Amino acid sequence: MFSSVDLFYLDKPSFLGIMAILLDVGIVAFIIYWFFLFLRGTRASRMLMGLLLVLAGAGAASHYLDLFTIQFLLSNFLNYFFIFLIIIFHVEIRRLLTHVGSELPLFSGEDKGFEALDELLESLERMSAMRTGAIIVLERSTIMDETMLSGGEVIDAQISKELIWAIFHVHEENPLHDGAMVIRKNRVYKAGVILPLSPNKQLDSRYGTRHRAALGLTENTDALTIVISEERGTISLCDKGLIVPMENTMRLRNEILRLMRNQGLSPARWWRKNRNQARG
Repeated sequence: MFSSVDLFYLDKPSFLGIMAILLDVGIVAFIIYWFFLFLRGTRASRMLMGLLLVLAGAGAASHYLDLFTIQFLLSNFLNYFFIFLIIIFHVEIRRLLTHVGSELPLFSGEDKGFEALDELLESLERMSAMRTGAIIVLERSTIMDETMLSGGEVIDAQISKELIWAIFHVHEENPLHDGAMVIRKNRVYKAGVILPLSPNKQLDSRYGTRHRAALGLTENTDALTIVISEERGTISLCDKGLIVPMENTMRLRNEILRLMRNQGLSPARWWRKNRNQARG
């Protein structure tokens, strides 16, 4: 295979050959980097890293121990490695190709976006004070399908604190309060949604089913989730499999704005340290 590649480039003039090599390698590197960036923090990324580690370990063992059968299997497997990746990660690849070039829809549109964010934060502050349990999903670049957002009812309404309070009002005749609410492009898209639970066994015991559901979605998508504890009234923000308690809605607002600018989620100790310095 590599001999044919060498002949392809050697057939060209030296300058064009070098430029073709740089362009070829650059495009492949960019695609790989983009794909890893898209998978970062998800369960698929950990699966891929585990697969690469297994292949590297098996290759090293077969080389130094002269294991013929493993070498034969690896050589044949690597010939179809990219087909294998497409089969394993077909869901992630489909989402990536579907939303190539999509902009960040979360609270976009300048004044209207910030107005929607303020309405959301005001509703969260009241529900936290009243200890009303809730999960709110904030979609970003990946538009999720029914495999992630099962059940519920389509609302498609403008964000308002009154609507959010009504959705999460605990009443036997309100079946929507038990599920999650999904915000898509500055609108309440759906309510009463059932989210996949996180399989993370290292999660703190104080977090129950509601927090596991909020965390589980962020492990497989780029969505943000906000969860309010019914027992304690605390607000937590989840991103890429990480859950961080928010001291207040001002901290939550700052974190959401940071994440809209593709910055990382700050740990709780960072906020306390900077707040204490500001007071000092």
